[in-house]
Amino acid sequence: MDLDLQRDPEGGWYDRFVRLVDDDGTVVKDFGKNPTLDELREAEYEYGTRINLWQQGLVCSDCGNQITDRFSATPDGHLLCWECASSEAGEQRGNLRTNVDPTKTVLSESKLYKKSLCDYVINVATGCRHGCKFCYVPSTPAVDSRDEMLAEKADVDDPQLDWGNYLLYRDDLPERLHEGLQEKDFSEWRKTDRGRGIVMLSSGTDCYQDRRAAQITRGCIQELVNHEIPVRVLSRSPNLTRDIDLFKQAGEKIAIGTSIPSFDASLVNAIEPNAPAPMARWEALDEMFKTGVPHFVSFSPTYPTMDREDIREALNWFRALDPEVVFHEPINPRGENFQMCIEAVREAGFESAADEFEKLLDRDKWVEYALRQINTVQEVADDLGGIEIHTWPDDQLIRETSGSLRQQLVEMKKSISPEIFDGNKPNSSSSQAPIL
Repeated sequence: MDLDLQRDPEGGWYDRFVRLVDDDGTVVKDFGKNPTLDELREAEYEYGTRINLWQQGLVCSDCGNQITDRFSATPDGHLLCWECASSEAGEQRGNLRTNVDPTKTVLSESKLYKKSLCDYVINVATGCRHGCKFCYVPSTPAVDSRDEMLAEKADVDDPQLDWGNYLLYRDDLPERLHEGLQEKDFSEWRKTDRGRGIVMLSSGTDCYQDRRAAQITRGCIQELVNHEIPVRVLSRSPNLTRDIDLFKQAGEKIAIGTSIPSFDASLVNAIEPNAPAPMARWEALDEMFKTGVPHFVSFSPTYPTMDREDIREALNWFRALDPEVVFHEPINPRGENFQMCIEAVREAGFESAADEFEKLLDRDKWVEYALRQINTVQEVADDLGGIEIHTWPDDQLIRETSGSLRQQLVEMKKSISPEIFDGNKPNSSSSQAPIL
């Protein structure tokens, strides 16, 4: 399907009627004049198609000029050319400041192949409304090195402390990805054994956190699927289910996952204040299971308050989903974000839990906790049966161990997730066993 624009003979040169037509030229949707970006993107969802908005004759709602290059939209969805979008003041709704992200990068190489997740990442926005206290993203160069831009676009004083209060969208990302994929064949891309050329959405934000982000995400996934590029999607949002039709189209070249660190909803809410409840995430994955979409669970980061029974309960819930794999990682006390976790848990009234988190600031106690929890997850999974665990041991944890234990952790870190993606099992064994 394509856009068809008909000039209004009684209007100006750029005063046009916008319609969506099928391959036979039949009008399937009439947008009228000046459709919003939201209307155009939702038509993609409604009709299961990609609508490339570049070079279509659409016009900027601000200056009235034709959009021929990058674009974005106002908070209420009216299209903006890039010159007007770049000067957009943004919008404040409650504690969240939204605006346009000027980032030029479309797709980046990633070191997440070390976790057997991907070789490339696409982030549909900078910032994230979920505001998870443990999140490492604000301390990464992709965010931390852009203080001036974040201050200008979203009044950000401190990217870490303000995390959850700013969100800058990349509305034209599907169009820019489309152009980029015309220039380089996937067979020429770098592919590691553990990353397998997979493109992940998203490592630095939640790609389904709201409707606008989900619209950008759908367009990007559609472009990747059209080029038969393997895709991994990780989100905490039940909005995942809106694109099941697209996921099914991708077959085994896609894996859809969500992070569920615990089923203690109150504690999770304290640490992930604006994210959907754990059971809502589980129900979204249950829809993937029911419809046959390949799916995984990120059991991460698990809390020091969790005992064997808590872990057993979580793994039982996961086993009911029949996931391809359950990724696991204990929480890491590194950085300012961990102190924010402690404060958030204490402020929520969980004094004993906050004490357990605070104990991990002692390096020896963290090592003891991390090793014990990794081992418990493996043991319980073996006992329950039918669950593939892929654990991510931290580099610092490996350095703190020695002998056969260190070697086990090294092998665990080098292992490849058992997911299919390309129709074949990974080249090396992905099995992991208890370490103690």
